[in-house]
Amino acid sequence: MKKHLIRSVKYFFYIAIFFCILVTIMFYTSTRPEGTTVFDLFKEGAWWKILLFFIAFAGVYPFVGYQKKKIYTAENLKTKKEEIITLFENANFVLESETETSLTFRLKNKFLRFMRTYEDAVVIDYSDIPATISGLRKDTLRFSRSIEYLMRERD
Repeated sequence: MKKHLIRSVKYFFYIAIFFCILVTIMFYTSTRPEGTTVFDLFKEGAWWKILLFFIAFAGVYPFVGYQKKKIYTAENLKTKKEEIITLFENANFVLESETETSLTFRLKNKFLRFMRTYEDAVVIDYSDIPATISGLRKDTLRFSRSIEYLMRERD
């Protein structure tokens, strides 16, 4: 729960900053009457609605955007650990930490890490069968399919 709260706060600020930058760019690149300010673009009371939208989105997105998925294989992932590391390296991820039962990967690209608010970790826990993979939803789905395919391949 603590991790979801931290992600929510990060996304709130990320959305608010992105919104302010976008509105400022639109304001200064469009024609407008003399004496108009950025605040004149919004109706009276609209700031509260915008703020509530940011809070709602930031509160819901960590529950929707991140997941933990089971990887069903006939064997333990330890047997193909090197191939899994190579799979992640080919996708521009680097092995950040390794324990006896898990692997943690992060993106190599610092800009992409920033754009994902440094919530780019993909963790594979193979202490049990089925193993679990957790992280950003699109990464967990992509890598779980790739790992399941890799485990079906025979040497």
